Amino acid sequence: MAESRLRRLGRPAALVLAVLVGAATLAAALAACGSGSSDPLVGYWMGAGKGAQMTMIAIRKVGDTYQVISNPNRDAGKAAKEGDSLVLDSHAIKTTLTPAPQDKLDVEFSGTMFKQPADIRLSRVTEAQYKDGAVAYGLVAIRRGLAMWKSGGGKKYPPVKEVTPSGILARMIAWPANLFTGGPMLPAKTAGNYTYAPTHGGTSYTLKGYLADGSTLGR
Repeated sequence: MAESRLRRLGRPAALVLAVLVGAATLAAALAACGSGSSDPLVGYWMGAGKGAQMTMIAIRKVGDTYQVISNPNRDAGKAAKEGDSLVLDSHAIKTTLTPAPQDKLDVEFSGTMFKQPADIRLSRVTEAQYKDGAVAYGLVAIRRGLAMWKSGGGKKYPPVKEVTPSGILARMIAWPANLFTGGPMLPAKTAGNYTYAPTHGGTSYTLKGYLADGSTLGR
């Protein structure tokens, strides 16, 4: 119900948390989320959906200050506590995060970008599950770059060396982070990383992401 409402409104929710910060800083922030905290807001949260259609939020607290990170490693900075909720207010978009029963988190989006408020409900997940979700986001980003390569006139998909943090594709997209290591996603068969290979003479490709338990996403 709530998530389908949000999808009909497009993806302004993904624009809420807009500034990408260094992966090492975020890795430290994520490590503090849910580390034995009894605060019902602190921890890792995910919604339904696949790949970049998932909503992912991590909340940490240092002293009296809350920090919100989302989708999966974009830093929204500090959030204000209002009653039981956290509020992020950029004027155009106001995001309110409120604990709900059964380890859920209600997220409401309002402001001038919305004709009416939209809301979604997230479920608490473990740190490993959150980092696995980031792998799905990373694959979506790399696929987007590959589609841009083809739409820009490439007759074949790029060679392996160009689909790396130091390759040409990384100049076309914001290269995804590996939340298991705190660095960029790398071409390796280890958690948080990926393997890519052109197939059928470069007219298609395979792309797989590696999860915490050794299983893979993609094809």
